[in-house]
Amino acid sequence: MVRKVLSVQLNDRKDVFTWLLNKGIFPASSMYKDLMKETNSYGHGVVWKLKLPLKIKVFLWYLRRGVILTKDNLGKRNWKGCTRCCFCSSEESIQHLFFECQVAKLMWNTLFFAFGIYPPSCVDDLFGSWRRSFPPKFQKAILIGASAFCWAIWISRNDVIFKNSITNSPLQVIFRGTFWIRCWSILSKEEERTILKESCQQLEITVMEILNKFGWKCRNRIEG
Repeated sequence: MVRKVLSVQLNDRKDVFTWLLNKGIFPASSMYKDLMKETNSYGHGVVWKLKLPLKIKVFLWYLRRGVILTKDNLGKRNWKGCTRCCFCSSEESIQHLFFECQVAKLMWNTLFFAFGIYPPSCVDDLFGSWRRSFPPKFQKAILIGASAFCWAIWISRNDVIFKNSITNSPLQVIFRGTFWIRCWSILSKEEERTILKESCQQLEITVMEILNKFGWKCRNRIEG
């Protein structure tokens, strides 16, 4: 076995900070360019180009990297709390919370009823092949909408855990999502803003039609 010896030379000069990306000088632009280069190589770059508030972009970036603090990720940090999903009895993970839980299934299946959009199967699919399956001019709007519903699931989950709130129906998550889409649409160009607002209206109409036809028990039909 060969051991490598690290050679360290000490001197009397003061320690200095060096920014390796730009010859010791730190401009924010160099960090941004390096970040975009790294994220693009993993398919993350699209997140930073969306017209969304910064905290939502950070949330999506964490989601894309699989480090959102769901209970399974907390467990990896020696957290000893309950690992069950707050909406059902399954183990909570990113895959479960956003794609497999009854709340997530209802949300994605309602989008299918409203627009004929088949749901993404996982995070990689959401930001990858699922997003690219739409015409280029609609991809940003589609991803903004999907981001709003993922955010709606996350904050609804946090409300249950930290505020002891009760979600009477998973359909509340859908209306919470359309609320955020309308709020964020002001950041987009007029054409994209129109698409987002009209989509929210169509989705809400579809939800109300389902409720009027089947009643609140329709949840079991949609989740199927």
